Amino acid sequence: MHAGPWTRRLAILLLAASLAALAAGPARAAYQATVDSNTTAFSFNCISINDTYPAKMLAAAIAGYRNLGYATTGYSGAQFTRSHVLARTPYDWGYYVHSHGDHYYNPSDGKRYAGFKEDAGRCTGAATVFSKDVKSARQGRASNLVIMSTCHLGETNTTMPDAFAIPKTKARTGAWAGPNFYLGYIGEAWDSDEFTFETRFWSALGPGWGVGEAYDIAKLGAFNPGFGANWYGSYVWNGRAGPLPTCPACL
Repeated sequence: MHAGPWTRRLAILLLAASLAALAAGPARAAYQATVDSNTTAFSFNCISINDTYPAKMLAAAIAGYRNLGYATTGYSGAQFTRSHVLARTPYDWGYYVHSHGDHYYNPSDGKRYAGFKEDAGRCTGAATVFSKDVKSARQGRASNLVIMSTCHLGETNTTMPDAFAIPKTKARTGAWAGPNFYLGYIGEAWDSDEFTFETRFWSALGPGWGVGEAYDIAKLGAFNPGFGANWYGSYVWNGRAGPLPTCPACL
């Protein structure tokens, strides 16, 4: 049986569709994001205050990442452990954590590194996730959007951006440092201030503002004296998940 004109046209259409699907493959991939929030160490049982912000920030961050196209899963309580962070981080394109953060002493080499505490359902004695641990697990693969909702990890001496292969530079309007953005807080920050800042940041990103513009909008909120935030990466970028070799407008 010979193929008629209709059969040949169908074959051509199917071939074209197959090639298009192959070309679009990477854009259709699921870009993983992990959202961790330490709810135990901020609970009434641990601090005698009912701090509801960690749960609120967990929900806001999950929604924010999903709105940007990340395949996002949230963890808290006993699920948020050091081993969990290091198991997921090689595959994360986005990462958010709310916990205690500082520059902690690492007894294995006698040095201090930026880090944050796991939850693990513990009031005290929780393990530290050091920046060097994250860097080793990621093996140099850059992340898109990283938010350290902790104290101190936005300070200029932080080693956490490097753990996610995000350069500690500020590529402002007109410049391009790749599809990445790191956000952290300076000094000791109140949960209420972090929540105000982050809800404004997520809301600004929703309509399509760039991450740097969203950061500037978030800073317009009312905060307690001494509150400060810092960022590194590309100011002009829409925060969407996935690789982006160039930045034509980015918005």
